[in-house]
Amino acid sequence: MAPPSSPPPPVRPPRTPPPPEVETVPITPSAPALPVLTSSQIAGARTAGPGAGGGAGGAGSGSGAGGSGGGCDMVRRLQDALRGDAEVRAAIDAASLQLNASGRAIQVWDGDWLQNGDEAGKGLAGVRQAIAMEVAFAPAECRAERMRGLVLLSLGDGSGASRVALGTSAWRWSDLLEIE
Repeated sequence: MAPPSSPPPPVRPPRTPPPPEVETVPITPSAPALPVLTSSQIAGARTAGPGAGGGAGGAGSGSGAGGSGGGCDMVRRLQDALRGDAEVRAAIDAASLQLNASGRAIQVWDGDWLQNGDEAGKGLAGVRQAIAMEVAFAPAECRAERMRGLVLLSLGDGSGASRVALGTSAWRWSDLLEIE
């Protein structure tokens, strides 16, 4: 008996280069996610004092020094506006969930509106727009108020509420209106 012969090796088709009309597109890296701040990073941040809409209060809270008359409480004004807008709350809650913030503050502005990943637009676009509208229609002396450090806006009462932070070492509320 003759030994069984092995089958011939498979024939591979020749490799052909891609057609020349195919355009190669470089992969652009994703934009970084918004920073989630730790409790030590937000220690001393200005918060809305107690009053309409609730709020954390405490050291660093209360109204800022405005112009003539009763002063300005832009922190309270912004926090109340964000709390009163269901779409803004939903956007911040979704970003908090995506970033696994678990009640920690998400920074949306640090002298420039920050972009969250591949989101179209900076500063969580709806949040940026809501803040800009409140600032734009605030009295001129409020927009010109000098600020230092972070401002913390809470979207609800309690430790698990979504929160956003904005600010830099020295800034004015009107700086939030400078959009590229």
